[in-house]
Amino acid sequence: MTARKGIEAFSLSTIRRSREDAGIFLALGVSLLAYFYSPNLWLSAVAALAFGGLAWRRLDLALLYVVFTIPFYRYPKEINLGELGLTNFLNRTVPLEFSLAEVTVLICLVVWLAQWLRGRRGHEPFTNWEKDPFHQGAVAFLGVATLSLLASQYLKFSLREYRTVILEPLVFFFLLTIVLKGQRKIWRFLDAFLALSLLVSCIALLQYFFMGEAVTTGGVRRMLAIYYSPNALALFLGRGMPIALVLALLAPTEVGRGKRWFYVITSLAILVALYFTYSRGAWLAVGSALLLVGIVRRPKRTLVWGSMAAIAIVVAVPFLPWDRLLSTAPVEQRLNLWQASVKMVRDHPILGVGLDNFLYQYPKYRLESAWAEPNISHPHNILLDFWTRLGILGVTVMLWLQATFWSAATRLYRQWGSQGMGVITLALMASMVDFIVHGLIDNSFFLIDLAFVFWLIMALTRAVARLEKGEGSFAEAQ
Repeated sequence: MTARKGIEAFSLSTIRRSREDAGIFLALGVSLLAYFYSPNLWLSAVAALAFGGLAWRRLDLALLYVVFTIPFYRYPKEINLGELGLTNFLNRTVPLEFSLAEVTVLICLVVWLAQWLRGRRGHEPFTNWEKDPFHQGAVAFLGVATLSLLASQYLKFSLREYRTVILEPLVFFFLLTIVLKGQRKIWRFLDAFLALSLLVSCIALLQYFFMGEAVTTGGVRRMLAIYYSPNALALFLGRGMPIALVLALLAPTEVGRGKRWFYVITSLAILVALYFTYSRGAWLAVGSALLLVGIVRRPKRTLVWGSMAAIAIVVAVPFLPWDRLLSTAPVEQRLNLWQASVKMVRDHPILGVGLDNFLYQYPKYRLESAWAEPNISHPHNILLDFWTRLGILGVTVMLWLQATFWSAATRLYRQWGSQGMGVITLALMASMVDFIVHGLIDNSFFLIDLAFVFWLIMALTRAVARLEKGEGSFAEAQ
């Protein structure tokens, strides 16, 4: 009888907790939408204050909205200074623009600072930070990015990228290290990211098939969704595809049929959307990520599945976009770009040319054969991108962060195996493979959404690393 009463009490407390979480989460969403759509600046301010008040109560749920708003940076909220009477004072007639992700993360930062000053919570992340390799890498990255500002010829553009791609994603990471405690929250943030990936995929499919929104290049119609280019969409979806597929195939049975179907549907939606981006880099990166999963899980079966995949490709040969696949123009463009970038690195080896300054330095180094694309904003290679923006120290800290991640992830996978946290670790490893492989031929980090996703992956890995083996049952985690 005692055991039964204990189970009943646990179930009731779980239901009450879930209802309370759902209520606060919904209220946070309503207040954020009210902030974004309010036509009056003062009403937006009231809605932002309401969001902050709710975040004071549940900072972890507020940070979920940073995840949900990551890819919508191209649709910022305009702040008209004329409504405050500050147009003449600040000598600015153009409205200020802030994305929902940066507003959300800054509100959460203010809330945490207020809680910290009040002594409520928040001391842990900065206690013995020098012993935490994840925090060490993040602080080093911030320091190197700050130092690179000295090399910037166009400081205005560097400061904008410093704010949106360096500083705010790092704030997000540090706040996540505060709230990501326990399996329940790890699953919650991972599911939120996959829900976002599903949403973006559905938007892309809807626009492509029913609204005719696409761009035609290389003889094919390529999917765009909310992005400015198919490659940008492919970069974002590529981070989520390996995670969704790993969880669809390997998530423990305790997750339940509903969540497993969610992972399956998400995988299929991303897969279809990725195909219609016709991004060869995304296909290669996702394939490499899945190859890692196969090698880690079942080396012999990987050979079998690889053979089956090869057969499927042969069968699909008549239906593949060969004009796009066999086009050598992108390869030639990459080679020309890399040669110019290497010359730029030779001239600026220590500090690089500064954040978001590649576009303005590139014409000096562009080869004559690269006349077709005179304006390019990054080198399309992860090593050259970090080097040209941040100098040799940027490359060093990037390698440091990778070493930190892979050292922790391999240890965690050996520790947890096929348990829930082991499967999550494997999914995060697969996503990081996509980051590296796709980054070798395209962008890797220096876009707003990619920076936020990178630090989300790092924070989730750190959270798993801080769990003790066997800590909490799966039921408690849900």
